[in-house]
Amino acid sequence: MAWRSWLTYLEGYLVLTISGDDPEGFLNLALARNICFWDITINRNGSIQAKVKAGEYRALRPLARQSRCRVRIVDKRGWPFFSRRLRGRQVLLLGSIFFLLAIYLLSTFIWVVEVRPGNGPLRRVTPAQVMAAARAEGLKPGARKSALDIRALEHALERRMPQVAWVGIRFQGTRAEITVVEKAALPGEEASDRPASIIAAKDGVIKDILVINGEGRVKAGDTVRQGQILISGLVLPSQPEKKPGEAGSPEQPLSPPRLVRARGIVRARVWYEGEKEINRRQVQEVPTGRQQTTIMVQVPGRRYILKGPERPSYTNYRQENKVMVLPSWRNFILPVELIITTYYEVQVRYRQLAYEEAVRAAGEQTLAELKEKLPPGASITGQKIVPLSKPEDEVVRVRAWVETEEDIGQVVPLSGSS
Repeated sequence: MAWRSWLTYLEGYLVLTISGDDPEGFLNLALARNICFWDITINRNGSIQAKVKAGEYRALRPLARQSRCRVRIVDKRGWPFFSRRLRGRQVLLLGSIFFLLAIYLLSTFIWVVEVRPGNGPLRRVTPAQVMAAARAEGLKPGARKSALDIRALEHALERRMPQVAWVGIRFQGTRAEITVVEKAALPGEEASDRPASIIAAKDGVIKDILVINGEGRVKAGDTVRQGQILISGLVLPSQPEKKPGEAGSPEQPLSPPRLVRARGIVRARVWYEGEKEINRRQVQEVPTGRQQTTIMVQVPGRRYILKGPERPSYTNYRQENKVMVLPSWRNFILPVELIITTYYEVQVRYRQLAYEEAVRAAGEQTLAELKEKLPPGASITGQKIVPLSKPEDEVVRVRAWVETEEDIGQVVPLSGSS
């Protein structure tokens, strides 16, 4: 329970190392006298490491002599010991308290406002216009978060900017993110744009083509390369056909070519390819459940440890850092950071994968990476994995393919048009 951990920290506890002829007998004698230990671990040299309340340490001395064991204090933890270390560091204590209070107070304000497009680059409004509208509604650097109603702000920004369809606001710490989704173009707007052609955005084999406007240059079954014209915006006039035996008539002048904005859908089969290597000897890190936390304050040139060890006592561990900084004010940045480092003890284990298992694992990873690159709207029609190494190889290499059906058309304005 969390409240028990806090109670133990307030009372203070010791980390002990128990060595000698009979450490297990020592623990049994202590348990018989209602002395509780926790986080008991056995070291490689046969000694035992455990934690006990600081007030129960004196009762362990006769038990150690009785079991012929040696009890050594490795670390003293908890508020009583922490407060003793701070008695001679009043300036550091006051500075830490002021720092934490400043962080708490400053975190209740918005210091950074960002604008993010929701579906591609913004075309109808600019980030500066969104920022100006938000500032007019009270969302600006220095505003208190508790005084802002997110839902009311979203509706107010939508009313101020009729070009947008939806506005979303969320707070992340001292940062406010405004997500803007613009309204779709009206049917008449796209037709008034300058002439353009539709080209292939990637290589593929045409499966279906629907020409709405323009002149189709490919048909189903054709293999196309990236950049090849699929639907041209340059429509050439058609030549009138002459019937057999018809007397020649004076040629009529042909109408000039027309420039239009090509519109249509071109779906094609596209293949994505990737390779990956994987070592059959896998290294796994298994958490043991033990952890240590260090809290320190960093100023230019020095670090002050407020709580926890300077280095973890574990041989193998995984480290996570959480850095808390004061928000910058205009061009002034306070050079003070609060760093919370958590060390998680892990056990390193090795596992030898079978050849088939390694091929399957490498293939699945390659397919997953390829599928992440697929564009929206692409449907997967097939996939394949081929090993490129031998069963006796230590490093397994595979090649994978993903076949999709997708729209490969890309609109490109015609050069020279305005």
